[in-house]
Amino acid sequence: MMLKRTLLLLFFLGNMALANAQQTQMVNVGNHSLEMVQAGAGEYTVIFESGFGTAYKVWGNVASEVMQTNRVLLYSRAGTGNSEPNPNPHTLEQAVQDFETLVEKANLKAPFILVGHSYGAFIIRAFAAKHPDQVKGFVFVDPAHEKMMQELKKADYAKAMKDIELQNSFVPAKFKQENEAINQIFEKAELPHFGKLPQVPAVVLTSVQKRATPELFLHEPQGVEVWRNLHNAFFSQFTSGAHVITSSSGHNIHREEPELVVNAINQVVQAATKEKQRQEHEAKMAALEASMKQAAALLKQRKAPKAEAVVFEALKNSGFKEPMINTIAYQQLNSPDHIALALLTFKYNTVQNPQSANAFDSYGEALLKQGNLKLAEQQFQKAIALATSANDSSTLKNSKNNLEKINQLKQTK
Repeated sequence: MMLKRTLLLLFFLGNMALANAQQTQMVNVGNHSLEMVQAGAGEYTVIFESGFGTAYKVWGNVASEVMQTNRVLLYSRAGTGNSEPNPNPHTLEQAVQDFETLVEKANLKAPFILVGHSYGAFIIRAFAAKHPDQVKGFVFVDPAHEKMMQELKKADYAKAMKDIELQNSFVPAKFKQENEAINQIFEKAELPHFGKLPQVPAVVLTSVQKRATPELFLHEPQGVEVWRNLHNAFFSQFTSGAHVITSSSGHNIHREEPELVVNAINQVVQAATKEKQRQEHEAKMAALEASMKQAAALLKQRKAPKAEAVVFEALKNSGFKEPMINTIAYQQLNSPDHIALALLTFKYNTVQNPQSANAFDSYGEALLKQGNLKLAEQQFQKAIALATSANDSSTLKNSKNNLEKINQLKQTK
């Protein structure tokens, strides 16, 4: 009893936080309106899709945390909560169309992180397949799987059929049509073809809770094993993310263990951010490489000033800091064909970082490798002065050793 009271209190507080964040809006999606809540702020918009027959408020405990660092959107599907029924026959395609129209009418801007519970997983999968460029991550909360009944029938046909009969008997009249649409998906053991899912970070949460007296075959150990295996197979298509198993909560993980869903969303957001940074870095490197090729061609034409201008402008536009530029320059220096480019890259670092002893020391090493002893000596002397002032013992030692090498080379000539 105490646990139930605690969960109810948390649920109430979570929904109060959402209510205080922003009032519910009614959004017309054609011939009916859906209730929607937007709250929070951040780079990503986390969109929550509820399970069968449930309104947006079931996400209260999760969304009240997630909206602290992200923008969130919650809504109730047609016929749930305060949303108006859809006069059209209920199908998965119709639910997806409502979702798409809501996103458009709410003026939501990608990137999106999609969170779907149970039947809601079908809807977010369909939306993502149709709009792969907008979706950057998934969280599947004990998601429905189209092959569930097929696999349960293989395990025990009679018990699986009883599950269908029992679940149908529980469904309120207003949800009969939606329930029939789901049953048809299970009967076909496949979703309508919306396209391939984007390869983005994903977390799948699976309940394997043991029940003392399971009402459904799905909740018996054999049925739970089928459920878990289907989730394993579903998660295997993703190359980034996690499959989280919990025995502490049932199908409604987001209400019984909301912290698991919050952590999963945070994990996906962090992974999506890293992926975005990786893609941005690759784009910068590609642009820089193109400019370097242009500069190399100018150097062959003996147009050194133009080549320098191209390199300097490209490095500036890249936004790379001194350490990264230094790394690029040393990579160029390792190739005999790119020593001239390396010199320009090292030189840029000294121009942009005139107080960096390391920048002058590195430029000196490149000049020394080229055989330009006089100019190399000037760089090392500058590096020594800066390193002495900054108490940079490592650079100071390196520059002095290089000066000694130059003196020895002078003596052999």
